[in-house]
Amino acid sequence: MCAAKEIGALSKAGMAAMAEGNYMNAEFMMHQAIRRAEHLGVDTYTAKLKNNFGIILNLQGKKQEAATYFGEALTTITRTIGTENKLYRVIEANLHDAQVTQA
Repeated sequence: MCAAKEIGALSKAGMAAMAEGNYMNAEFMMHQAIRRAEHLGVDTYTAKLKNNFGIILNLQGKKQEAATYFGEALTTITRTIGTENKLYRVIEANLHDAQVTQA
């Protein structure tokens, strides 16, 4: 399997595990996907994966960790494709949600 398909499969499996409430497996799969995407240097995709990881963390009440991943994703998106796009707005809303519920 090519690297991009492998990353996609890990991401999909991680999100499926999250949907089933298997957060430990979801975190593991998403972490593996992020690591491989970073190794390939696909920044925009890495940002999407970090957003997904943040969602997994946020659902578990790990707001501080989630905010860190959302922040990293926003920084990457800003650098690579700017702020005038749907992905930026989605990640920004996720970050806001994590920060608001921390207070």
